Amino acid sequence: MSVFRILLSILAVFHALFAGFTALAGAFANGGEIWERLLLMLLHPLGAAGVLVLVLAPRLPRIANFTIAAVVLVVVIADLVLAQRIAAGAVKGDWELAVVFSAVPAVSIVYAMCLVWTSGATGE
Repeated sequence: MSVFRILLSILAVFHALFAGFTALAGAFANGGEIWERLLLMLLHPLGAAGVLVLVLAPRLPRIANFTIAAVVLVVVIADLVLAQRIAAGAVKGDWELAVVFSAVPAVSIVYAMCLVWTSGATGE
């Protein structure tokens, strides 16, 4: 589990930087609908922060792990829906970028569930 945590920590830092810089750039970009901007400037940084909390504070209560996993799951679903809409031609953009944004959060969901399963019945 420690190797998984170390690898996810490295990925989480890069993902947080990527999400942060993209959110800053998205704030100044023209075009796009409001839900696309919310995904770019609110959900991505929120999901990246959740992943960082998950790997930097591994002894969270089970409910915190579930909550972070739920927030990150919303980010992953939103990114995959956006990727599908871009691929279908309904929205302009690169569908590959939306899939890239969902990669680290998707792995962090697995990590969160591993933490929940290994925490035992005590709820620690």
